[in-house]
Amino acid sequence: MKNKSLFDENYLYYDRWFEKHPKIFETELRAIKKVIPDFKTGLEIGTGTGRFAAALGIQTGIEPSKNMAGLAKKRGIKVIDGIGESLPFKNNSFDLVLIVTTICFAKDPQQMIKEANRVLRDNGTILIAFVDKNSPLGQNYLKNRHKSRFYKEATFFDKKEIFNLLKREGFVVEECVETLFGDDLKHLKLKIYNGCKKNGAFVVLKGRKNGIDARC
Repeated sequence: MKNKSLFDENYLYYDRWFEKHPKIFETELRAIKKVIPDFKTGLEIGTGTGRFAAALGIQTGIEPSKNMAGLAKKRGIKVIDGIGESLPFKNNSFDLVLIVTTICFAKDPQQMIKEANRVLRDNGTILIAFVDKNSPLGQNYLKNRHKSRFYKEATFFDKKEIFNLLKREGFVVEECVETLFGDDLKHLKLKIYNGCKKNGAFVVLKGRKNGIDARC
């Protein structure tokens, strides 16, 4: 993580954002649920305050921010101190790895995905959810990043860049969904689309370890 203290200082602000924008949070969850497979052992990298992991039934999270981890633990998540670039797990430990917006705060995104591959079992699934920098909302975030508590530290990606990060580590990208259409939070359209051609801000890519190649 680029600036752990930033998240420790602002953990309550971060967590309350989801209470302030419940429809957006629910839409993001529904987008993830459209592509999440059945799993027994799941890991969220950068679990934050545990809202996504708790809602999706993911039992284990990695989180370097002590204050955020404290809230996640209260939501029933087993949180381990660490970062995505160096996961403290054995090879082939999980069926599912989830990464929600965390990749934009990673010091080495490629290494994070490499580690996800290592801890996944054969045919395991990686889900990466992120804000597409080429979407209207992503462009707004980029333009105003200096005003944001968090995004001033972020590196934004587009769909092709995340796709290529996954392919370099051998993942087969099987599905893509997107949602959040518009250039500001007050006027978003919350419809969810399969595929990645509508220019939505919140994108979820599903990759499979050692899967059969498919086009999304």
